[in-house]
Amino acid sequence: MSTPVIDERTALEDLLESSYGAIYAYGVIAAYLADPDQALNAMATYRKHRDELLSTFDEFGLTAPPARAAYLMNSKVVDEPSARAAASMLEENAISHWANALFFVPQQIQQREGKFLQECAVRSFEWSGIAVAFSSAD
Repeated sequence: MSTPVIDERTALEDLLESSYGAIYAYGVIAAYLADPDQALNAMATYRKHRDELLSTFDEFGLTAPPARAAYLMNSKVVDEPSARAAASMLEENAISHWANALFFVPQQIQQREGKFLQECAVRSFEWSGIAVAFSSAD
C-alpha cells in the first residue's frame, strides 16, 4: 500500500493501484510460463476490474491515480516455478489489499469487491495448490 486506507477515497486508490500492479506483474509472469494462458486470463480479469474501479472513481467525482510506468515485483521471476510462486504471492497480496479496503469502499460496491477478494483467493490456490485459511486472533 502506498498510503494507509482511512476512507473511501484511499480505499479506492489502493485497490486501483493494486490492480495496476497486478496487470504489470502478470505480464512478467506470463513471459516465463510454457503456457501463459492462465496468467493472461488473470491479467484480463484485473484489467476488467481496473475499468470497473475507474468507473467508480468517475461515479463519485474522484480523480483516479494514474498507473506507473513500471512496478517492483515482490519476488524474482526467472523460470516457470518462480513465475507460479510470484503469481500466488501476487494474489495473496491482493487479498490483503481487498480485505483491508473492503470496510471503507462505498457500500454500493462492497459486494462486488468482496467477490473479487474471493476470486483472488481462488486464483492463489490455482497457482500454488495451497489453500490458505484465515487464522483467528487469539
